[in-house]
Amino acid sequence: MKTKRNKKIIALGLLIAMFTLYGVLPLPEKASAVNSFTSASATLSDSDFNEVATTTISVTTASSIPAGGTVTADFHTDFDMTSADATCSGGCVAGVAGQVVTCTYAGLVATSTTITITVFDAVNPVDDGDRTITVQSQGGGEIKDRIVLMVYIIHDVLMTATVQPILEFTITGMASGSNVNGINCDETTTSTTTPFGTLDLNATSTVCQQLNVTTNAYEGYTVTVEQDQELTSDSGSNINSFNNSPNGTGSTTAQTWTSPTNTLDAYHTYGHMGLTSDDQDLNSLGGYNDFYNSGTPLYAGLSGTSPMPIMHHNGPSDGSTQNIGLAHVAYSVEIASLQEAGDYENTLTYIATPTF
Repeated sequence: MKTKRNKKIIALGLLIAMFTLYGVLPLPEKASAVNSFTSASATLSDSDFNEVATTTISVTTASSIPAGGTVTADFHTDFDMTSADATCSGGCVAGVAGQVVTCTYAGLVATSTTITITVFDAVNPVDDGDRTITVQSQGGGEIKDRIVLMVYIIHDVLMTATVQPILEFTITGMASGSNVNGINCDETTTSTTTPFGTLDLNATSTVCQQLNVTTNAYEGYTVTVEQDQELTSDSGSNINSFNNSPNGTGSTTAQTWTSPTNTLDAYHTYGHMGLTSDDQDLNSLGGYNDFYNSGTPLYAGLSGTSPMPIMHHNGPSDGSTQNIGLAHVAYSVEIASLQEAGDYENTLTYIATPTF
């Protein structure tokens, strides 16, 4: 009991002495209050683990910042700031040292000013969870505003979808009197037959077909045609491919129609068959001519081995728009007086090839 009483007496004596010396009793010093920014946010461009991201920080000042003051953003130590760089709004000098981004202002920053700090090339933490970014303004040796922001690191969500490929290819016959590249179609065709009928000497006969392609292929499609043989009779005679081409050769460079030269004992010159197409997207294949040149139809001749492109588009097609999903092809034949008599036939095969 005496010990407690003695302690109280000593404490009372000290208070009396201090009052005698100073006339007041000193109170504990109050810490200066720190305001919070009135609004603040931090947004990551990518919140996945260990990804390089851009962080955008926006704060609105509750207190003014005197000239020479700073705004700092202190990133949690789990962020890799080795390669980070930053910019700050308001005409300041920005820098990154360690985990801290510092914006130094040469002039006064008024109250209610919105400051944007953009931090580039910071690497996110390697695991998930929330992380802090502490933002504060300083000036005149004291902290003005301060706030602790949080961002959350979380794995990306993989969203998937499948679009089924589409390819519809239609061959349609055309009526006599139709027109392809300014050439009259003399006979009516179907989707499976192209009858020239009885051929007259030194006159062309033309048959035509319509082609429609619908596809969602990203790189579009190409339609080719090939023949199993040249127009051949039961006796083995043939009507060669345009232009006066030897057996099985044809001509891939489109050119204006010319009549067979009808040279004796040069069998390939007695008659020939060629084709033209009104699709004008063929030159986008590269190194291939359109079949129509300033109003003049151009022809090519099928070879015995190589399919010939007659329709093309480099993207999805709707099956109805000319030069995209719609084209017409015409086959013309002409014979001269030396062409052997007989019934001639061959088989054409169309192939539509999409590139998805």
